[in-house]
Amino acid sequence: MAIQAKKTPSSPSIWTWLSITFLWGTVFFGTSVLTLRISSNWLEQGFFNPAWPEIYSVYAIYFFLLLFLALAAMMIKRKQDPWGEKQTRRQQEVLAGKREQVFVSFAASIVTSFSFTVLTALVFQFSSVFVRMTVELAVPVVLMAAVLNVSAGLAASLLAGLVIFVLKKLWG
Repeated sequence: MAIQAKKTPSSPSIWTWLSITFLWGTVFFGTSVLTLRISSNWLEQGFFNPAWPEIYSVYAIYFFLLLFLALAAMMIKRKQDPWGEKQTRRQQEVLAGKREQVFVSFAASIVTSFSFTVLTALVFQFSSVFVRMTVELAVPVVLMAAVLNVSAGLAASLLAGLVIFVLKKLWG
């Protein structure tokens, strides 16, 4: 069974948007919490040491933000590419070996991992009032955490590329 991209363009379903947004949003939430904690300790600025119950409480708020982001991104993408032609062409080029060979969406993984760290920091700062926890995140701490989190984005991109490579070898 060969791996094939869609032959006829179609826009991804709402469930695709939600599943991908929640998958990567959750992964980068976790890595962001880790890098924010590390950065706060390394730079000895501010305070960021949430306990597990606090992390879960903040994620409950973050969940609704991810839902909003998924729906907003879907609407914007459908305005730009209503029939999914660009997406289908990109999938076909990747599987044909004309695009990314090792990393999948290299630039997007950098931007996404960096952005989700900033977003996570903002949600923790905002949520600290409701969750009753102490969070003091200085800008240098957030920026350092975001740069550190880029390694998680690159690792995810590399992992996705390796999965595609292995699947192409097995079934292609």
